[in-house]
Parts: sequence; structure tokens; C-alpha cells
Amino acid sequence: MTEKTSSRGLRPIDIVLSLILPGLGHVARGLWTRAIVFLIPLCALGATLGLGISKQRVSWIGGPSDYWFSSGALFAFLLAIWAFAIWDLIRGNKRQDEEQYLRGYWQMTLQRFSRDPKGIIGFAIILLVLHVAIFAPFLTSGHSVRGVPGYVSPVQHAIKMNLTAFLKGPCAEYPLGSDNYGRSIIDWLIFGARVELGIAVVATLLNMLLGGFLGLLGGYFRGVTDAVLMRILEVINSIPFLVMVILVISLWPEGGITTLMLVLGIFGLQPARIIRSEVLSVRETDYVLSAKAIGVPVHRILLKYVLPNAIASLIVVTTMSIGVNIIVVAGLSFLGMGVPPTTPSWGNMLQEAQDYMRTAWWMAVYPGVAIIVTVFGFNILGDSLRDVLDPRLR
Repeated sequence: MTEKTSSRGLRPIDIVLSLILPGLGHVARGLWTRAIVFLIPLCALGATLGLGISKQRVSWIGGPSDYWFSSGALFAFLLAIWAFAIWDLIRGNKRQDEEQYLRGYWQMTLQRFSRDPKGIIGFAIILLVLHVAIFAPFLTSGHSVRGVPGYVSPVQHAIKMNLTAFLKGPCAEYPLGSDNYGRSIIDWLIFGARVELGIAVVATLLNMLLGGFLGLLGGYFRGVTDAVLMRILEVINSIPFLVMVILVISLWPEGGITTLMLVLGIFGLQPARIIRSEVLSVRETDYVLSAKAIGVPVHRILLKYVLPNAIASLIVVTTMSIGVNIIVVAGLSFLGMGVPPTTPSWGNMLQEAQDYMRTAWWMAVYPGVAIIVTVFGFNILGDSLRDVLDPRLR
């Protein structure tokens, strides 16, 4: 993304080529790096679409919900790549004279990030896991049910038992083996990625929204508001997080995944203190004091001047918190207090594998590797973002 824009003016043929295939217009202008940025995800989505069509799983609202969700997401991403390629081509042409001299904070951040191998690796891992989770129905194996070749409800297929394949080792039919119920390990891993990431991302977003809001209020208003909010957070944080989660889930066991999301989202408010510390320093800057002096409304000061300058720390905490929540979800499922046993998840896979460690090692190894790799990706991405978002650390 740091490649310089071609000095030639934008030609109609460049737009036409980008309409035909995202990235071709950049190739015509000699912008090979940017072209690759568009062509690689386009190829990945094209291959996924081919799998979905070959398995007859590309569907709309009339089909199974998992099918039309994945189909809609696929076409939305393809449309976004096309639109962004054309926008980037036009934008690059308009800014070709000033790009070398005028760069904003986020442009410089993107440039630093593109030069950090650690961040690129973490970002690639997360994109791969997200791709698997979103397009799970297109990637799993298929069997004929209801008289339609390839048609199968994804969740039912992922938990479908086949006792004739009891603890079957890796083979052509079961690339990663089968479990104690004859279920495909690779199918459970794929659908488990959707469950683990879905819970972790939603819970983390709740953490960030609620914790960031409380930290913003406490750091800006200080005084009684800050004292009350911080004391509430201290009481919550004084109770061991895992103990609190287990207690709440045990009181509402019928809540399932929804309860798990809410509990993890409400009781993980560590971001409040981080945002508060950032806001305490930002509120004393000259531009915030000037905005107060001329009578700018408080909500405008918070949203336009204070929050943007504290958002960098929130992004880093958010990235790392997703990895932490993935471990927590897997741990609770392993203890039997997380995702329901009939729902595919990596924690449930580990829980069932503990009795077969010697006879079926694949039941524990593959979900364990999936958790390690995913959490590793979020951690190194967060570490990279911490470096590139704060130039003082470099």
C-alpha cells in the first residue's frame, strides 16, 4: 500500500479494466502492489464461490439460513472489492501530487503497518479464520439428504453421527479423522470457528462499547462521576473474572450462547481504565480547552476531539481481548458451562477428547492447534498495532 501512484493521468480504459476485474486498472498503471491487494482476496472469494456452486449450497432467503447468510456475505464482499478498487483508482489519481507530502495519521499508520511482518502474519491468520467461519457451509463435506444432492443443514451435518466411522483416523473421507460419535473433525473445526469467533467478537464489542463509554465519561468529567464509575469497576474487577462468569452462567444455564455473550461482555470492563487514562491527558490539550472556551457542546467535544485521540489504545485492547475471550469460551465449554454440547465448538471438542487421548490423538490435537493459532494471530496483530499506532514506541 506504500507504492507510489503512477504519474499518468487516469484514463477511461483504467476504469473499464477495473470494472472487468478489480486490480486490472492498477496493473495498467503500474501499481502492482495495490493490484495484488485486490486480486488475492478476489481469487479466494472466487474459489469459495466455486465450492459453493459445486456443492449446490449457494442460496438466498428461500434456502437454509446458513446458506443464504454465507451467500449474501460472499456477494457483498465481491461487490465491496469491485467498488473499493475503482474508488482507490480514482482517489489515487486525484491525490497523486499531494500524496508524497501530505499524509494524515492513519495513512502513516497504514504505511508503518505494511512494513511490519509480525502484523501482516497476524492479520493473514485472522483473515483466514474469518473466511473459514463466514463461509463454513461452502467448505464442509456434503452428503445427500432430503433427496437433493449436496443439500444438508450445516449445523445438523456438523453434529451428524456415523457410528460406522467410530474414532476413524485421518483418511480420504475424514481428512482429520472422526470423533467418538463418528462425526467429522474438520467439519466441527470449521463450524466451531464460527461459534468461537462469533461469541468472542460480540462479547469484546460489548466490552469496548460499555467500557469505552464509562472510561470516556469518567476521564472527561472527573470528580464525583469519575469516583463513582471507578469504584463500581473496582468492585467488579475485585471478583475473579472466571469465578463471576461461572456463577452467572450457573444461575441461567438455559441462556446458552446469548447468556455467554452478555456475561463476557458485561464483566470484562478493563478497557474503561485504559480509555480513562488516555482521556485524562487529552482533555487538558489546547484544542480541547479552546473548544470548551468557545462553547462547543460536551457531546461534540467528546466525539470529535477526545475519542479520536484515545481510539488507538482501544483498538489495541479490542484486538487482544478477542483472543482472550476465545480462550475463555473454549475453557468454559471444556468445563461444560459454555457452548451447549450439541453445538460445534473447539472447547466442546477438547472436552470430549479427554477420554481418548491415547487412542484418538486427533480429537484433541486439531482443536488445540486451532485455538493456539487463532489466539496467536490476534495477539501478534494487537502487538503490532500497539507499535504502529504509537510512534513513540518505535
